[in-house]
Parts: sequence; C-alpha cells; structure tokens
Amino acid sequence: MRYSRQRDVVYQTLQQTDTHPDAQWVYTKVRQTIPNISLGTVYRNLKELCDCGMVKRISASNNVERFDARTSTHGHFVCNCCGNITDIFDSKVSLECSGCLVDSVEVMVYGTCSQCAKGGNVNG
Repeated sequence: MRYSRQRDVVYQTLQQTDTHPDAQWVYTKVRQTIPNISLGTVYRNLKELCDCGMVKRISASNNVERFDARTSTHGHFVCNCCGNITDIFDSKVSLECSGCLVDSVEVMVYGTCSQCAKGGNVNG
C-alpha cells in the first residue's frame, strides 16, 4: 500500500483512542489535522486499513460499524445501555468445528457496564 498522509492521520487517530469509534467520530477528529478531508476519504481509508489488517472492523448490535487499531487477539464488551465498547484481553475461548480449520474467533460480550449499573441505567 502506498503512503498517504490522509490514511496515516486516520490510522494515528485510531491508535490514540481506546473508544472504538465510528467513522463519523474519526472524521471529526481527523478534520482537526486535515480540515478539508471529506467523509468519503475517511471511509475509503478505513476500508483500506481494514483490508490490509492494520485496523479491525467491529459490528456491534446497533449496526454501526466501529473501528479498532488494536489488532492483537482480544474480545470486546458492548454495553447495552450506553453503547460503549471496551477491550477484553483476558478472555479464554476455544472453539472446535468438526471437519473445519478455524482461523479466528471474534468474541463479543453484551451486558451492562459498571458505570451504567452504578447509575441505575440497567435495561430489564
């Protein structure tokens, strides 16, 4: 992949956060550095970064794609109340498929985060 300043800024923006942002959030942040960048350019660069494995695409329950620059093996916890996504690094999951070779497993855990539980925002 050829060097692109726009792609580099998009990637650096993702590396500097652990919030698993959507494309609109990335666009807003990148515009602080490159004011004339278009939303379409941000989407194209996110796609290229995902395609080459530098960024993971996360599809949470609300159908909004989120992005993660941490590509090491880890799971995600999605809060059903506030929608925040946090990394889970200490999860252990194994999966066997008879007659198949498993390349990877994506772990998404859904529930209520501690902040929402404290505030009484628990769905149910």
